[in-house]
Amino acid sequence: MADTPVSAAKAKKHRSPTYPGINLQQAIKRTAEFYEKEHRNPASFAAAVTHWDYSAKSSGALVTAAALKSFGLLDEPESTGGRTFQVSALGLKIVADKRPESAERDAAIREAALRPRIHAEIWRKYNGRVPSDAELQYRLENDWHFNVNAILPFIKELRETIAFAKITESDKIGEVKEEETEQTEVKIGDYVQWISQGADQFKALKKVTGFSSDGSYAFVEGEKTAVPVSELEVGEAPIEPPAPPPVPPRYLRTHEGAKNMRNEVYSLESGEEVVITWPHPLPSAEVDDIKNWLKIVERKLARSAGEAAKPQDTEKQ
Repeated sequence: MADTPVSAAKAKKHRSPTYPGINLQQAIKRTAEFYEKEHRNPASFAAAVTHWDYSAKSSGALVTAAALKSFGLLDEPESTGGRTFQVSALGLKIVADKRPESAERDAAIREAALRPRIHAEIWRKYNGRVPSDAELQYRLENDWHFNVNAILPFIKELRETIAFAKITESDKIGEVKEEETEQTEVKIGDYVQWISQGADQFKALKKVTGFSSDGSYAFVEGEKTAVPVSELEVGEAPIEPPAPPPVPPRYLRTHEGAKNMRNEVYSLESGEEVVITWPHPLPSAEVDDIKNWLKIVERKLARSAGEAAKPQDTEKQ
């Protein structure tokens, strides 16, 4: 039986799942800081990060925004003027409820804890009984294809979130829907299109230059803020025209129709060279003109030597 051509079978690519870069307790604190300044109003990404004492380009700002969205605490409404955020309905149930004891707020916190997709998948797989760290590390690497460097930080975040939310085996979640389409892995150097709300956001493909620490946002050339990796589509790199051949120095260029060129080279003590090149044979009618030109060159050399000596003279004085 003939071998199947490699091009006929598309290799499946796996991306390390995204996870909240901060735990739920920290995320609620950040949501409360946003709510204190903006209340229920939407705010730009640049304004939002100032409430968290970050700059718009810092990785901490991107990780925080991604985590709050992952927990369902912030929404990102459609906007034509850049990224905007707004406290979600779930977030309001938590940060706007100021009662000392609130069953509704506690229920909202438990719901937020299981909002991140990877949290929900693990909770459902183990029926609310998360296994030991050793078992979880193995499963995360082999079943969920986690980046090995992200496994321990994720386990720490997961356990802190579960403890804070006080979720138990009785807290059930619905079925986790499978992804409708497989996403291609995005790497630094890829040219991508950002597709949001079903529309292309870039006029032309842009090059990926880096990622946020949790891998959920990418930095691209020409953009002040990062964009969600989940909304990027990898395209073909633009074909750049070949670079023109280097232009040789004037003294190495040959005149059209010249049969031969002659050179006279004088080596300076600095190791550089003074070169005079002329076509051979040289028309006799042009010899006098060249002699006069060489006198001009001689005067230029004298001026150059004088200018070079001025700083030395100044130092002596």
